This record gives sequence, C-alpha cells and structure tokens, in this order.
Amino acid sequence: MSSSKSPSNTLVIVVVLILILLLGGFIYWNSTREAEPETPVTPTPMPQPVTPAPQPVAPPAPEPEPEPEPEPEPEPAPTPEPPPEPEPEPAVELPPLNESDDFVSAELGEAAPPELVKLVVPEETVRKTVRAVIGVSEGRLVNQYRPVMSPLPTMGVTQTAAGADPEYQLTEQNFARYEQHIALMESIPPENLANMYTSMAPMFNEAYAEQGLEGDFRDVVLEAVNTLLATPDIDEPLTLKRPTVMYKYADPEIEALPEPQKLMLRIGPENRERVKAYLREFKQALEE
Repeated sequence: MSSSKSPSNTLVIVVVLILILLLGGFIYWNSTREAEPETPVTPTPMPQPVTPAPQPVAPPAPEPEPEPEPEPEPEPAPTPEPPPEPEPEPAVELPPLNESDDFVSAELGEAAPPELVKLVVPEETVRKTVRAVIGVSEGRLVNQYRPVMSPLPTMGVTQTAAGADPEYQLTEQNFARYEQHIALMESIPPENLANMYTSMAPMFNEAYAEQGLEGDFRDVVLEAVNTLLATPDIDEPLTLKRPTVMYKYADPEIEALPEPQKLMLRIGPENRERVKAYLREFKQALEE
C-alpha cells in the first residue's frame, strides 16, 4: 500500500489503461387445347315409292367452347443493383514518434472529456504510456515518467483498533473519490477505444521496440487488462497495518498480490466491478 504522503498510483490503474486506448484514430446486404371437330350427320334413306315426309335433320352438334387462354406469366421484376460497397476509411496518418505529442493532444481533445484530457502529461505521452502498461502487465507500478498526473487526495482510512499494533480500514469517502474518474472512463464506449488504439498501434509498437522488446504491444495491453481482471473479488472491509510510514494489508495473502491488484482493491468493491466490466468489454473488442 502507498504511504498517505505519496502520490496516488491508483489513478494510473483507473486512467492510464484508458488513456492508452484513447490515443488513436477512428473507426464500416400454358398451352391452348385445339377445338373438337364437327361430327358429320348422314341422312336416313327414303323408301320407294312412297315419298315420306322429310325427316328433320338433326342440327349439328355445337362446337365446344374453346378453353380460355391462361393469363400470361408475369415477367419477373428486375433484380435491383446491389448498393455500392462503402469505401474504407482512410488510414490515420501518424506522425513520427518523436513528434507525436501535439498529435496525441489533438486526438485526445476530440475523443475524451476535458476532465480526462487534463490528467495527461503532454510530454512523451506514448512512451510513458508504454512503460506504464508494461509495468501493469508485469504486476508492478511505474512511479517515474508516468503519463498521467495524480491529483487525488491522500488515501482515506479510519483507525479500527488501537494499541501497540493499530489497525485501519479504508473509508467510504476513500472509495467515493474515484467515482468521477470511473465515470469519465465509462463515458467512452469500450469498442471505440479498441478501434482507436488499433489505428495508432504502429506508434505504440515503435515505442515498445525502443524498450528492447519484441512482439505486438497489443498483447502487452491484453496482459495488463488480464492482470487487473484477476484481482480477487473481496467485499468485506480489508484490515490495514502501518508498520512504518507505508500501509500494508494485514492479510499476508492479500499483501502478496501484484501491486496493480492491491490498488484495484483500494478503490472499493462497487468501483472495482465497474472497472472490471469496462475492461471485459474492451478486451473483447480488442480481440475481435
């Protein structure tokens, strides 16, 4: 746990991963039967010498009514032309990494709320973000060269046991101070963040390679997300000790957790579940 005098690294956990996602660009179905012929009638022969009255001649059989011609088959409607394929969005033209700060500031200004943008350190943002995310993926925190400022007040605790070895717990006021930052995070759709990160991936990969590391930085982002998602779900209040100026969790198993997970515990159960829900959606979008 951090000392009450040290700057809050929790903001790095809540905001830095969101910032890394913000640094990006933008985001595309009868035939007719013949009539029967007349039937001829042969007259009956007359006996001789009597001339009988002429026998009536049967009228010819009426011609059958011709069958009506069937209605012609309607012509099939013409197949509509398929709509033209939408043209792909032009790729974002990225500046050189050494000249990326103005570009990043402009992109953040359009994509993120002002309250979130003002937390960004406007110098070497991409490189600092890469270092911070590498740290989280490895279960540690980067205290130097952080990409965001830490304006939060000191950690809020209350003493629950006195004596030679006093005990403390985090307060509800401590949890409440993170709500604004989490709301800022939630104001940006996770799928938008995934698309935005992808469009600027070349710059992040370049900064990642500068660290002497190989591979796709996207995998590091996912590993950092997995580290945070693996934070245990603990709802009951956690007891703290203060053997020196630093607070520590009294439970040795909790104190042995990676630093990012211990800080996820610090923001409180409700806030932690909101952050996890957001990161799950972002992870799914980034993996698609």
